Amino acid sequence: MSVASPTLREILDKCTRFLTEKRVDSPRLSAELLVAEALGGSRLDLFLDLDKPLREPELARIRPLLVRRGSGEPMAYILGRREFYGLDFHVSPEVLIPRPDTELGIERALTMFSRDECFFFADVGTGSGALATTLLTLFPYAHCIATDISFGALRVAQNNLLRHRVGDRCLLVQGNLLGHLGPSRLDLIVANLPYIGERNTASLSREVLDFEPHLALFGGADGDELFVPFLEDVQRVVAPGGGLLMEVDPVQVPGVCHLLQWVFSRKTEIGVYKDLGGHERYIQARFA
Repeated sequence: MSVASPTLREILDKCTRFLTEKRVDSPRLSAELLVAEALGGSRLDLFLDLDKPLREPELARIRPLLVRRGSGEPMAYILGRREFYGLDFHVSPEVLIPRPDTELGIERALTMFSRDECFFFADVGTGSGALATTLLTLFPYAHCIATDISFGALRVAQNNLLRHRVGDRCLLVQGNLLGHLGPSRLDLIVANLPYIGERNTASLSREVLDFEPHLALFGGADGDELFVPFLEDVQRVVAPGGGLLMEVDPVQVPGVCHLLQWVFSRKTEIGVYKDLGGHERYIQARFA
């Protein structure tokens, strides 16, 4: 007597229980996403056919993904992609996974420039290239230099720039901060530098600490060791009237604002903006 094949509904429930036991984030959502990926469809496709029986070849595609997720590996790395500001980005363990809070940088840039404006900006610590790619998509006359100390990250960024057809307006450079640039006239500098303190590892989830690149996470013992050299670079390359958008930890906001006033002898307009959770996350500066 043959055993009936499990239905899609039963497999989703079983995967959810497994991931709940493994204490991963959002076990039900993770189960739906990885099963949809294994079956080559979308989450919506799952809900339209929950009573469909799954055969062994289909189950065999689900199992390795489930094991990876159960180990704590982030869904974005398993799927190889993450959405950012409505665009689809390739991600790998070479880069941080783009966060929704970082989209605030895009919103602030939209208040600083009109869509048809021609300007030149730098994306420092570009990682996946999410900021650079999105800004170049929104501003069709803008040009960019995107830097990262990691060559692996730059390869991911190049993939995303080409995927969204803006690679011809972006120069990728491997280097530390902006030290490789001579005196320039950049209209805008955006930066999402490593700003987590090495003393604060206990506050990080297993998914972040065990899987995302430490080079892109940690900025020294207190997370602020890159701020002074970065702002000194900014002073050297930003154009008169140029701007800065910088993502930081909320507890670092007062210190970075003080550094801005200290490094820049000329008058600087500084604004601080809150992320989706209501925490001060982005510093926006406009230089005289």
